[in-house]
Amino acid sequence: MTAPIAVIVGTLGAQGSSVLSALLENQPHYKIRALTSNATSPDAIRLANSNPKVEVLQTDLSSPNSLLEAFTGASIIFANTVFRPDVFLSQGAAAAEELEASHGLNIVHAASKVASTLQHFIWSTLPDAEGITAGKYKIPHFQSKIPAERYLLDPANGLVDKTTFLRVGMYGSNLVRDPYKPSFVEEQVKYIMTLPCSPSARIPFVGSETPNIGLIVDAIIRQPGKTMGKYVLGVSEHLTAGGWAAALSAASNVDVAFLETSLEDYERRWGPIGTEIGLMFKLIEELGQGSFTAGVHASLIVTPEDLGVQGLLHSSEDRLREFRWEEILG
Repeated sequence: MTAPIAVIVGTLGAQGSSVLSALLENQPHYKIRALTSNATSPDAIRLANSNPKVEVLQTDLSSPNSLLEAFTGASIIFANTVFRPDVFLSQGAAAAEELEASHGLNIVHAASKVASTLQHFIWSTLPDAEGITAGKYKIPHFQSKIPAERYLLDPANGLVDKTTFLRVGMYGSNLVRDPYKPSFVEEQVKYIMTLPCSPSARIPFVGSETPNIGLIVDAIIRQPGKTMGKYVLGVSEHLTAGGWAAALSAASNVDVAFLETSLEDYERRWGPIGTEIGLMFKLIEELGQGSFTAGVHASLIVTPEDLGVQGLLHSSEDRLREFRWEEILG
């Protein structure tokens, strides 16, 4: 009997690698088709040699034919696209949004052509901030996910009843890089984490992205009756902005405090990335704890608790403990 095929788009990224690990451990009956943009990279070669059940396949997300070939015969597809930082920095947010949106549409178009074998399509997405707020907040790295989501929701395209929409919360590990990383302030003799939101703003976190995303996706696949046609909240916890700083203090044994700043000051400090990230935090603060379920009817929302995996998920503090903070902070 031929093994069913599970395809992972972006296997070497944070989300894809987490899904790969979970499927190999928990669903060994699947053959994994691991898609990457460069099958000759050291990581891709290492993966190809690591397990006979994993086939590494180089795929061009800008090529519909390349994706159709990769999806042919698939039973399960997990798809996650990337808001490319190189394009963002060199060409601007609009160009990065357009590129990611085109990749997403190519993916879902190709998936619709393998509907005869496809049993479950999982689309990693984010809230439609612009639609939810009637244009008040346009966050390009959120909006770049939405054209594919709209295609999937259209019954005419034949995928809505086979699709689970996974809204993944923020990574606890984002604090290792700018513009999130704390800075040392000599006058206060401590590290300060600065964001354009109040200390009490409740932020949705996936927690430790590895293994949490994979654990949630594994549960999605195991429970199609609960998850097809639904939105799964990829969130293990809601931390306040101040609580995120406290989690870093606990994980690093370094005194870290949170300081609220204005969006304007944040933009002046960080430029275009400050606008991108700053608007995201303003949206989260305004919508409150429901920011990542906004715009979706309550009957369509599934939580990790509903899937029985909440107790297995690792916190953001767990993830932060994995880093060498004396090197990161200097």
